[in-house]
Amino acid sequence: MVVYKFKDEVSEPIKGRSYVYDLHYHLVWVTKYRNKALTPQIQEALKDKLLEIAKENEVTVEAMEIMPNHVHILVSAKPKLSITVMIKKFKGITGKWLFKEFPELKNQFWHGHIWSPSYYVGSVGQTTEDVIKKYIKSQKERPFK
Repeated sequence: MVVYKFKDEVSEPIKGRSYVYDLHYHLVWVTKYRNKALTPQIQEALKDKLLEIAKENEVTVEAMEIMPNHVHILVSAKPKLSITVMIKKFKGITGKWLFKEFPELKNQFWHGHIWSPSYYVGSVGQTTEDVIKKYIKSQKERPFK
C-alpha cells in the first residue's frame, strides 16, 4: 500500500513474511542542464505519475517536492528492491511520459532525455551510526538470546 504523507511522524518498522525493515531513502535527481522546465502544471502531473509508479512497485512515498529543475522524494521500499532499479523506474518512466504528455518539453531538451544521468541517494534512519557501532561491539557482553 502506498502512503503519501507530509506529517512529522516517526515510522514503525514494516513486517513482512520473512523480514522486518525500516529503510528510507532520500532521492534527488535533476533535469538535464538544470533546465527550469518543470512548470507548476507539470510539477503537479509529475507528482501523480511518481505516486502511480511507486504504487506499482510497492514503494511508500513519505514526502515529495518538485522544483522547476529537480525532484526530491523520500521513500520507503522493501529490501528486495534495489535503489538503482527504483531510480531507473522513476526517471525512465517519467522521462518518456513527460515528453508524451507535454510535447513542448522536446523544444527544451535534446536527444530525448529530460533527466540528467546522475542522481543522489541518502539513507535516512532513526538510529545513528554510533549507536549501531556500539550495539554491535557490545554483542559479546550481552546475554545470548
